[in-house]
Amino acid sequence: MSRLVLIIALLAAGLPLTASASPAALELFAKRSVLSLPAVPALGVGFVGGGELLDTSGAKVGDGFSHCGIVQITVDLPPAVVAHCTSTYRFSDGELHLSSLRTYRPLALAFDDCPVAVIGGTGAYANARGDGKFTKLTDPDRAYKVTLNVT
Repeated sequence: MSRLVLIIALLAAGLPLTASASPAALELFAKRSVLSLPAVPALGVGFVGGGELLDTSGAKVGDGFSHCGIVQITVDLPPAVVAHCTSTYRFSDGELHLSSLRTYRPLALAFDDCPVAVIGGTGAYANARGDGKFTKLTDPDRAYKVTLNVT
């Protein structure tokens, strides 16, 4: 049984994730089907990215989408784009809400590994808090590994 399925089962049994609970580790994989990062980025421009969320066995467990706003364009060659992103991960029993600063490499159509904050949610995740990490993968079916420590 995957950790996500175990956590969802615990929540269904009436054991909510609260600030007093021990952190629960969620490990997911993001399969991106949408990315509207502009070819010519500009400060303040928004874009969307996201797709399916998979558990460690590869089964779809939800959807995740991010809305990002460009806050910096680096002078690196090639340039990178720093964006403030808010994400919503939707599961059958509620949503997790996340926030992060991401450095996108437009030529690679991907962002670098980065930390993420769990800032709340709905349903079973209404009191969720925590942090985690996005790790870029080279697997075309799993663009990112998402590791969250949720209380």
